[in-house]
Amino acid sequence: MINGIYAQESDSINKKELGLSTLLNDIRQQQINDSLERQKLQQEIANLKSQNSPKKENLKQQLNEFDEENNLRKQQLKIKVDSIKKNTKRYAVAPFNDTLFYIYNKLGSSLAKDRAYNVVNRIENLYEDDFVKVDSFKIENNEISADIVYKDLIITSITELDALLEGKSKEEIATQYLKRIQEAINQERADNSITKILIRTGLVLLILIIFSILVFLINRLKKYGTNRLLTERTERIKDVKIKNYVLVTSVQKTRIFINTINIARWGLITLIAFIMLPIVFSVFPFTQSWASNLIGLFTKPLKKAVLAIWDYIPNLITVFVILFVMRYAIRFVKYIFNEIDKGKLEINGFHREFAMPTFTIVRFLLQAFTLVLVFPYLPGANSDIFKGISVFIGVLFSLGSSSAISNIIAGLVITYMRPFRIGDRITIADKTGIVIEKSPLVTRLRTIKNEEITIPNSSILSGNTVNYSTFSEEGICFQVELTVGYEESWQRIHELLLKIPPRIARVNQLPAPFVLQKKLDDFYVLYELNVYISRSAEIELAKSEIYQLILNDFLAAGIEMNGPHLFAKVDHVPQYQNDSTSTKG
Repeated sequence: MINGIYAQESDSINKKELGLSTLLNDIRQQQINDSLERQKLQQEIANLKSQNSPKKENLKQQLNEFDEENNLRKQQLKIKVDSIKKNTKRYAVAPFNDTLFYIYNKLGSSLAKDRAYNVVNRIENLYEDDFVKVDSFKIENNEISADIVYKDLIITSITELDALLEGKSKEEIATQYLKRIQEAINQERADNSITKILIRTGLVLLILIIFSILVFLINRLKKYGTNRLLTERTERIKDVKIKNYVLVTSVQKTRIFINTINIARWGLITLIAFIMLPIVFSVFPFTQSWASNLIGLFTKPLKKAVLAIWDYIPNLITVFVILFVMRYAIRFVKYIFNEIDKGKLEINGFHREFAMPTFTIVRFLLQAFTLVLVFPYLPGANSDIFKGISVFIGVLFSLGSSSAISNIIAGLVITYMRPFRIGDRITIADKTGIVIEKSPLVTRLRTIKNEEITIPNSSILSGNTVNYSTFSEEGICFQVELTVGYEESWQRIHELLLKIPPRIARVNQLPAPFVLQKKLDDFYVLYELNVYISRSAEIELAKSEIYQLILNDFLAAGIEMNGPHLFAKVDHVPQYQNDSTSTKG
């Protein structure tokens, strides 16, 4: 199977090179035909004896026109040959990691790839033979090619087709190739001589010694700087303060300086090593390619990053423009809602307390819209990794923020329902206090005991809320209950109870207090005193004062406030107590 694939690949290459050779042969044949045609015209002109005959002038005119057409054809031919070179795969002849020349087309049954491989092998074999004299290489010309030979060995052959691709004669090309081959072998021998190796080894050792000395000096400088910082920490290194707040202490500042020195130390060592290693690798010829590869490991990513930043500049400008416009759009919206919140701008049906919560919603929508506009211009926004991370973060946010989102939505609904405002006294479930904060997530109350209670907005929305402050100017009615036996007339109880509110300064006299009989029980009557008050925070204090006066007045009137209960009690008496007593008697 592998052999079949290789055979197919070879056939494909062979067909391409056969087509190239055919095309080059056609071009070469056209050049030969043009040359013969020109020689024919020149011969006809030379055979005419008359110097100024019309026929001779006509032939000269034809020759001039032919030369012009030939020059135009040569220009077109050059463009065509350059296109062939550009679109044709070439094979380098590089025996010592240094390219001497390229081979484009086949020669006989040898493909271009095989020609290049064979030439490299011959040059390397000649280099390995210490008895080969490079000056003995020569060029032998024949009708088909110009050959570079050493004794009976043909190193390489340059055909008319090779010369056609280079735009020179085959003799000129052969001379250039010969000179390059001789210089490459001589240079490689010089580079690998014993003296040269010893010199290069010493140069490498010298570079390593210099590197060690530099690292030693850097470490000494780092140690000196660290000791100096620790010595003068109390004198010169002071706390960084903003008014009375210590932003960075002297100890933290010293630690930052020491870490900075360490980072600078390793940065310098890395930089020196980066400069030194390519120099070391470039000393020996067989490691010179390593130097270029090592530099490429750093320069290629750096170049790629710089080009990426350069290509991203238009998108970055677009992002800045979007952010600039949306920033001032949010400022304008904030100004409008601030005017509404201050009462300077009024909109029918839109209350002042709606202003800032509505601004928060609008700002969030504008920021989300800004993110949608900016997202396509972010680096890597179209990559699968970026999309995967975005989906992952979205799933985490949706799974982990369900309760928070429900509280936020409940907070928005509560805002527009207006069940209470900051400063109102309310009761939520069994918690009573003054509203001190309304946030998107929670509402905070302060009780009469100065306790702070935090209630999630979702709990407020799902329960009942009692607001004592909404109609407090008209008076809030609160009740005091007591029980009295049936032996007392209800008129007397009403009279005593209604005399109590006028004696309490906290309660209102209008609307007038009133008494209700709430229940007729088995042993007593349940009375209820209803009193109005304007300050909801003083309800409990008013109740306490009413209870005090009830105790005093009813005690003075000889009225007993009772709630009868039946108690059953069993005395534990010894079983034979009577018998023992009688026995004793």
